[in-house]
Amino acid sequence: MKLKPLTLILAAAAVSTAHAEYTGPKVEITYLHGFTGPDRPIMEQLVKKFNDSHPNIEVKAQAQPWGTTWQQLAPLVASGRAADVVVINEDQVTGFVARGAVTPLTAADLKAGGISKANFYGPLWKTADYKGRSYGVPIHSVALAMYYNKDLMKKYGITKVPTNRAEFLAAAKACTVDKNGKNPGEAGFDAKNLNTWGAGVVNGWMGGTIAYSVLRQNGVNLVDKNLNAAFNTAAGQEAIQFLVDQVGKYQTSPANATEQSEINAFRQGKACFNFNGVWMLEQYKGQAGLNFGIAPFPQLGTKMKAAWGGSSHLTLPKQRAGYDKNKRLAALEFIGWMTKPEQNLFWTQAGGLPTQAKVAADKSYDNNPISGLFEGLPNVYATSGYPWVGQVRGAWDAAVEAAILGKKTVKDALEDGQAEANKQIEQARKSLQ
Repeated sequence: MKLKPLTLILAAAAVSTAHAEYTGPKVEITYLHGFTGPDRPIMEQLVKKFNDSHPNIEVKAQAQPWGTTWQQLAPLVASGRAADVVVINEDQVTGFVARGAVTPLTAADLKAGGISKANFYGPLWKTADYKGRSYGVPIHSVALAMYYNKDLMKKYGITKVPTNRAEFLAAAKACTVDKNGKNPGEAGFDAKNLNTWGAGVVNGWMGGTIAYSVLRQNGVNLVDKNLNAAFNTAAGQEAIQFLVDQVGKYQTSPANATEQSEINAFRQGKACFNFNGVWMLEQYKGQAGLNFGIAPFPQLGTKMKAAWGGSSHLTLPKQRAGYDKNKRLAALEFIGWMTKPEQNLFWTQAGGLPTQAKVAADKSYDNNPISGLFEGLPNVYATSGYPWVGQVRGAWDAAVEAAILGKKTVKDALEDGQAEANKQIEQARKSLQ
């Protein structure tokens, strides 16, 4: 995101003149994160500005691949050598919490850091909650979105960006035209030879991500209150059947679509809609001749608005006995400063979404297409809150793929997937014990 000059100046000024609540002796704290791509320079600028404005705190930042952190964090905690502040992603945080590697943020901690969870989008904050306690403060957010081709919509007489199931089905049918100019339902329609179509229902991780969003919209989560897999319900089956029907019953999606094939189709002007993450925005903006917009993932489910989201959270790992309390106070000051609106606005230049409504309302977004997604930010839900996200998500993705590809019925796919997930959960529980 390129901020407007005035907003950029104000944001930079706010960053550089942030107040320092910590009044103890000068301390050095270590900060570990995984922002190693184009976002790294933005993070480095923020750390420098913090250090410049906090003479009694020096932050030593280290960037390394996320996977390296996931492998090293628990052993470093066990040996008393963990960094003072570590960024942990949504699908990993509760696993580390359950292993005792991350400490909770108490009301006193939040007050010391000047942190108010009310400032953040509710579901985003709760992503790092576990058993009623908070373990992280959001610094980065992404979400599933719907991209739409404005030229195709105009060509086929679609005047409104779909926001619900009925609108999406009508638009997808209008967009789906075979080589002979026929739409689904017309005599002789050839679903195997499409010129354009609504949106491809894909398999793999992205297919599971889309399906998770519709599942949540049907009022179902991947796990129940006991943290066991519980997605094989009537509402869960309805969600997946709706996606499967895009290929068979409604014929608005090509068969055997993949995430990459649908990215290519959207770039080439063949698909009216594309479901993918906000990270695709810059790539689509760079596609010559592609006239598109971005909107929240539509409510294809039956009960509520919801979309998958991913996030990164600033956490305080467990430290050795006798850990300097001043370091913890300094770490809290750093976390509070890094997640204030001014800093979050500056950070979103790296491609993430605002973590707070106040940031989303900033004038710098007035002419930025990403603002089309902001209406849906209060309804973004991560796969988090239980220590075995990877085990459950893997079984879920495999079940969704089996159903979409027609290898199993929806009922059998979800039944088998849930059984596999619970088998893996039992193994994970034993490892935690």
